[in-house]
Amino acid sequence: MKKTGQLIVGFYAGIITVAFLMLFYSFKTLDTNYEEITVKRINIIDDNGVNRMIISNQERMEPPILFGKKYKRALNPAGIIFYNEKGDECGGIAISKNPETNTYALAFDYDNADAIGLLTQQNRNTNAYKSGIVINDKDLSGKIGGNTNRINLMTENGNSSLVINGPDEKPRIILSVDSTGNPMIKMINNDGKLIKEIDSFK
Repeated sequence: MKKTGQLIVGFYAGIITVAFLMLFYSFKTLDTNYEEITVKRINIIDDNGVNRMIISNQERMEPPILFGKKYKRALNPAGIIFYNEKGDECGGIAISKNPETNTYALAFDYDNADAIGLLTQQNRNTNAYKSGIVINDKDLSGKIGGNTNRINLMTENGNSSLVINGPDEKPRIILSVDSTGNPMIKMINNDGKLIKEIDSFK
């Protein structure tokens, strides 16, 4: 019986020794330089274990987290998501696609939704495209995803424009140059009526 007990103690001592050696080796290799790694997702956390950045493929991308609550994305992108000190999403780089359109975006957020974004889209079937900057006002009610679009600087299928919207998201000033090079300025009132137009060809 004494011999059996010694064998059991020796067996567990051996396991613990191997475990410590593996742990030591793991910590030792943390400072190793790698020329290339292949992963599906990387979580970068702070000292409290809160996610501050996630780099992920499309399948493993984290859903949006706002005020500590998770929401469903319209499309799951591959890319990078940034988080504030509370663990809420505050921006990111997204590479996504649906059956027709490729979308690439860089966005920074208010605490409830997008604040400013750089956007590029291209339809794979028609070659229609657009690229530009979108700037939103914050919805002070705190509605999730409910911010107000105010400024769009965009080029779309050869037509470039700066559109400044009112608080109702309807255009008030439009500065544009079309695909033939014709510049135009339009001013629109609260009722959507054109009150001033400057067209170089008129």
